[in-house]
Amino acid sequence: MSSKFGFLSRLYFLQDLVSLFISSIDPPIIHTLEKYLMLSKIFYYTANENIEGDYLEFGVFSGSSFSHAIRAYKKNRKYEKTASSTRFFGFDSFDGFGKIEKIDEHPFYEDSNFPTSYHKVCKRIKRFSGKFDITLVKGFFNETLQHSAAYYGIEKARIIFIDSDTYSAARDALNFCHPIIQLGTVIVFDELLTYKGRKDAGEAKAFNEFLKYTGIEVIEFGKYGIVGGGSI
Repeated sequence: MSSKFGFLSRLYFLQDLVSLFISSIDPPIIHTLEKYLMLSKIFYYTANENIEGDYLEFGVFSGSSFSHAIRAYKKNRKYEKTASSTRFFGFDSFDGFGKIEKIDEHPFYEDSNFPTSYHKVCKRIKRFSGKFDITLVKGFFNETLQHSAAYYGIEKARIIFIDSDTYSAARDALNFCHPIIQLGTVIVFDELLTYKGRKDAGEAKAFNEFLKYTGIEVIEFGKYGIVGGGSI
């Protein structure tokens, strides 16, 4: 019996080539590429929906996501309905996780897997940041996020990107952001499905608790990469 796909069904070598190419790409790279695509879509979406406010990132690490967010903002400014300006705030210890609480223990979350440098990140971001208003806040969340968002001059959040890995850090970030979340704010988690997909661990636990005690309602914006996802 001939296949309904005809000649194409016999081009197994093309399937093999595609498989070879995809299998040669490390999954972390795929995750990063899809994360970049997600951030670009979010900046386009928030521009079209006229959602004003600032971009906040919790867990800057090497500055790759933060840098891409600035690029995505530049690219999508032409869709903005007003002349308002988005500022960029990044929060990170730049010294690893610090003391890991028992609830946050995970085989991959160790300082040795996340080497970074505050000065190198600053240099990387300044190369193309131009006239944009950028603030990097150095310090552990249980210290820097004890201040209110108003302390940093933040009134409204356009996009919140949480790449903090652990429950405790994500909890602190969400509590900090509560007063500045508005209708249309997009919240992105880079490790939403870690801890084997458990809802009672990691960023998922922090998010579920946050929604329960604040009463904020969200819908899924989309998923990306290995364990990332966004809500609005």
